[in-house]
Amino acid sequence: MTTKPLIAAILSAILVLSYSAQAQQTFKIAKIEFEGLSRITTDEVQTLTGLKLGDTFSEASADAAAQRLIDSGLFKNVGYHTNTVKDQMTITFRVEEAKVQTSRVVFDNFIWFTDTELIAAVQREIPSFTGTAPDNGDTVERIIKALQRFLHENQIEATVNYMASQDAPNSPTQEHIFSVIGVPMPICTIHYTGTKNVAESKLLESSKQLVGSDYSQKFVSLFATNNLIPIYRELGLLKVAFAPSAAKPEATATCKSGVELTLGVDEGLIYKWDHAEWSGVSAITSSELNTVIGMQPGQTANGLVLDKLPDAIHQVYGRKGYLLVRTKTHPEFDDTTQKVMYKIDVVEGPQFRMGKLILKGFAADTAKALNDQWQLKPGDIFNENYLREFTKKSMGDILRPLYFERRAQNKPAPNVKSSAPPNRQTLTVDVTFELTN
Repeated sequence: MTTKPLIAAILSAILVLSYSAQAQQTFKIAKIEFEGLSRITTDEVQTLTGLKLGDTFSEASADAAAQRLIDSGLFKNVGYHTNTVKDQMTITFRVEEAKVQTSRVVFDNFIWFTDTELIAAVQREIPSFTGTAPDNGDTVERIIKALQRFLHENQIEATVNYMASQDAPNSPTQEHIFSVIGVPMPICTIHYTGTKNVAESKLLESSKQLVGSDYSQKFVSLFATNNLIPIYRELGLLKVAFAPSAAKPEATATCKSGVELTLGVDEGLIYKWDHAEWSGVSAITSSELNTVIGMQPGQTANGLVLDKLPDAIHQVYGRKGYLLVRTKTHPEFDDTTQKVMYKIDVVEGPQFRMGKLILKGFAADTAKALNDQWQLKPGDIFNENYLREFTKKSMGDILRPLYFERRAQNKPAPNVKSSAPPNRQTLTVDVTFELTN
């Protein structure tokens, strides 16, 4: 028996002697074995090696096979040893599987095929493929290869493109997105299924900008999230969900090489507002915070209002100097009564007071006007909303003469940079306005 680790630079003495003694003899690969597999199938790993039974064995081909296993990203360590009986050789790979992070694979715009057909096409290259892929290694390249071959077999002249993307905005989870480029795919018609409380005509009206644009399942999903789901949430349909879009080729006189798009919607129930349960509040009463919600028990639960609740709470606290307030909302649904209540956890943080007003770059008269107009004095409870209103209105009024003066001189309009960082040590806020041009 001979032994060879993957990374070793030279063969062991036994292997060298074995080959020296049989320098003129060739060996056929009779068997390929694997030790250390747990998650990955033997068939898939054997495919990865590129070795085939009956092939003539060579050290170079065995080394290359081991390297391919490492390059796949599925294994942390790989080694192999061989055993010969007459001219028949058994290669045994010793492997340590890597802890691999996998992500969902999205076939973005392969409009000629179903996902089932595409998965089957990839499985010809990767037998264990079920719709996810490792985030490292060469699996992505192998999927591209399989899909490109599938397009060629079906006489579709296009190129497979790849990108990694988040599965949703601000999500830590990514997706492997494979798409087709080089073929026009304008959306010709759109259909909606499952509509009950929102008329299909309204959805179509809200989807006009999709028509004529090239089809992308990912883009359509984001479009539905940003433009269609708010229509439902405003009506109390808080659990509405759109299925992944279905697309197929459509060729008409007015839309050649086009796409017929179908979006299915599960509207869910219409919920009524019940109440809010507040925890962690002391500086502001629950009654005052309830007015921020603006809904009475039994009214339709307006999801757009509920979506903006964290910002609304922050504004209430910001008026009283609580600039670091944090909130978490936890909706609880009662499908029997079709009511929803919110548990809202608040961490108020410290209260801040006004520090210094700092003015930079202004002419003396302008600086005096700004200083006179500013109402918060050192030691006053800091009002974040006042800062916002001052910047929007008072600052504009005071700088209006300068704006017109510069316009007459064909110079850029005045640009003012503001900052108001809370000082956590002194619990004060120094407000700085700086004229930068």
